Amino acid sequence: MLSSLRSRQLISGFGVIMVGILMLGIMLHWFSYSYKIDQKKAELKEISYDVLGYLNFQDGQFGVLSDEDMLAKAKQMISDHNLDDVTQNHFAYVINIEKSKIVWSASTLSKPNALVDEDYYLHFQINKTLKTSFEPSFDQLKPLPPKDTRRLEDDPMTRQTYNQEYLLAIQSFFQPAHGTFQFIVGVSIADIEKEMQDMRQKFAVLLFLSAVLVLIAQLALSFWVVAPIKEFENEVKAIEAGDRDSIHEHYPEELLPVKNALNGLLSYEKGQKQRYKDTLDDLAHSIKTPLTAMQNQLDQLRREANLEPSHKIAVTVFETQIERIREIIGHQLRRAMVTNQGAMILSQPVRPVLFRLRETLQKVYRDKPFEIRINVDEYAKCRMDAEDMMELFGNLLNNACRFCNNIVEISAHHDDNMLVIDIDDDGMGFPLNNPAKLLQRGIREDSKSDGQGIGMAVSTEIVSAIGGKIELLVSPYVGARVRLHLPV
Repeated sequence: MLSSLRSRQLISGFGVIMVGILMLGIMLHWFSYSYKIDQKKAELKEISYDVLGYLNFQDGQFGVLSDEDMLAKAKQMISDHNLDDVTQNHFAYVINIEKSKIVWSASTLSKPNALVDEDYYLHFQINKTLKTSFEPSFDQLKPLPPKDTRRLEDDPMTRQTYNQEYLLAIQSFFQPAHGTFQFIVGVSIADIEKEMQDMRQKFAVLLFLSAVLVLIAQLALSFWVVAPIKEFENEVKAIEAGDRDSIHEHYPEELLPVKNALNGLLSYEKGQKQRYKDTLDDLAHSIKTPLTAMQNQLDQLRREANLEPSHKIAVTVFETQIERIREIIGHQLRRAMVTNQGAMILSQPVRPVLFRLRETLQKVYRDKPFEIRINVDEYAKCRMDAEDMMELFGNLLNNACRFCNNIVEISAHHDDNMLVIDIDDDGMGFPLNNPAKLLQRGIREDSKSDGQGIGMAVSTEIVSAIGGKIELLVSPYVGARVRLHLPV
C-alpha cells in the first residue's frame, strides 16, 4: 500500500481523470464513426432506390428501360453517384445467387459477360439467405481475393482496393424460373477510416497534453490539500521535541476531531505524570521522617563504646539498608521527573546505550572471562525515554552477564513498525516450566525463594508502558534469549 497521502491523492485523481478522458475519447470516436457510417448508409439507400427505378427485368435479364430518355437519365444518375468509377470505390450490380455471376452492372449498363472479365468486379462473402425485402440490409466487408492473384502482386492500386473495407446495401429478389438475385450497391469507407485515423492521432496528442496539464493541476492541488496535514505533522514534531505542549493552529474540519482528541490525550497524560510525581513526592516525604529517626538512633548506637560486635554488624546492615531505601526512593523520584516537557518521546538510537553498558559491565565482571557482542547498526531506534532505555538494557544485560559462561550477544532487526532486539547468552537458560513467571515482580531464578528480583518485572513494565512486548525464549547458544519488541 502507498504510505503517502499525497501519492495516493495524485495517483487516484490522475488515474480517474485520465480514464475519464480516455473513455470520453473512445466514445467520441465511436459516435463519430457510427455517425459517418449512418450517413453512408442513408446515401447508399437513396442510391439503391434511384437505380432500381431505372432497372427492368425482362426475358430473364436485367437492364435499363429501353426508352432513350430513360437511358440518358440513368446514365446521368449513375455518373452523378460515381457508379461508373473504374477504381471500384463506388459500384452497383446485380448478382445471380445460384450461379454467383454478375448479370448487370451500373458501370457497363449491360450484361458484363459480353464486355468485361468477371475479375473486374468485386465479390463479397454475402449471406445468400437474406430475406426478400424492398428495404436494403447493410453489411461491412472486404472483397474476396480475385481468381487471378497475380493482379495483387503486380498492381499496388489493385492490392489497395482488395485490402480496404466496403459498406454494402443489399436487396434480394426472387424471380420464378430464374432464381434469386441480389442487388448490391457498395462504397469504399477508406475515407472514413482515414478520418478516424487522423482523429486518433489528434486524440493521442490531446491525451498527452491533457495528461501533462492534469498532472500539473494534481500536483498543485495535492500541495494545497496536503498542506494542513504537513502543518499538523510539524506541530506534532514540535510537541515531541518539547517545544509545545498542545496543538494550537486552526485546521480544516476533517482534522478537528484528531486535533481535539490529541490535545485531550496530551492534557490527560500531563495530569497523570503530575499526579504520579506528586504521589511519589508525598510518599518520599512521609518515609524520610522515620528513616531520619532510624538513622539518628543507629548513629547513637554506633557512638556507644561498649557496643557488642554482633550489634555493630546489625547497625552496619541497618545503615546499608536505609541507604538502599534512600537510593530506591531517589531513583523512583528521578523516573517520575518530567525530563521532556512534551508528552511524546522521540525515537532514540539503541547502539550508543549498548556500547556504554558494555564498557561498564566488562569492568563490573572483570574477573569473569566472557565476550559481549553487539550486532546492532546505527539505524536501530526505538521510541523510549533515554533513562528508561538505560535501565531496561542495564537490567537485561546485567542478568545475561551474570548467568553466561562465555558469550553475550545482542542483535536487532525490524519487523513492520517494531524494532526486535534479541539478548542471548550461553548460560543455564530459563526454566522449562512457565518461564513467564520470571516477569512477575519479586521472582528470581537464581534463588529458590522469593526475593527482591524486580529487574525483570521493571523491564516488563517499561516495555509494556511504551506498547512493546517482552518474550523469554531459548538462545542459539542453548542459553537464555530475551526478545524485546519495541515501537519505532
